[in-house]
Amino acid sequence: MQDLNGLLKAHVKQQKAAHPWLARLLRFPWRSLNFSFSQLDQAFWIWGAIALAIFSLAQFSTLSWMTQSLLDAALTGIGIISTSKLTWRLACSERLKWVVCLWAVLMMVGMIATAYGIFCSSSPGAVLILLNLCPLWLGLCALGYLAMSIGLQSRCFGAASWVHGAAIAALSFDPHHQFLTTGLVMALTLFFFSVVPWDMRAAEAEELCGVQIRDSRLEIAD
Repeated sequence: MQDLNGLLKAHVKQQKAAHPWLARLLRFPWRSLNFSFSQLDQAFWIWGAIALAIFSLAQFSTLSWMTQSLLDAALTGIGIISTSKLTWRLACSERLKWVVCLWAVLMMVGMIATAYGIFCSSSPGAVLILLNLCPLWLGLCALGYLAMSIGLQSRCFGAASWVHGAAIAALSFDPHHQFLTTGLVMALTLFFFSVVPWDMRAAEAEELCGVQIRDSRLEIAD
């Protein structure tokens, strides 16, 4: 029987000689990279994935609007429950429960308005909502980020609010891909906040870091 391990090593050696970039890739110290996300980062990722899924579904799916509305409501409910559970202890310790409640209310308002527009499409108000679903959701997100910017004295969230407001104005430039544009703006902003440090009040930042360090030590001890 042939030595499969030896054959594999010989094949890799040949490939490294033929493709120098592969040799550099294999030499990279991948194990030294530490990809770890806090509970807050995980919440950002969850909402980003949900936003991208909902608006990609609206852009590309052939499902009926009513079916999509039910799926969207289910995803939004999962997002509210899971992210609230992830961040509630931290929010309580840092007196930031209002942030969790704010976004939960904004998301529920958006879903109720969307459901009303779809299931009561015969009324004039519902038609107006359906014609402006993307501006509605971008506006709700802009409002949420603005509130966080003021409450946390954060320029990053202020910039996010401005980006969502600018996206509303930019929707008219590509009306055929409004849902995709909206989903990308919302999701990429959330993904950005999950991997990039954002500014906040110095006192709250110190407390937040202290809580995360204590939690890490407790996890190691356990």
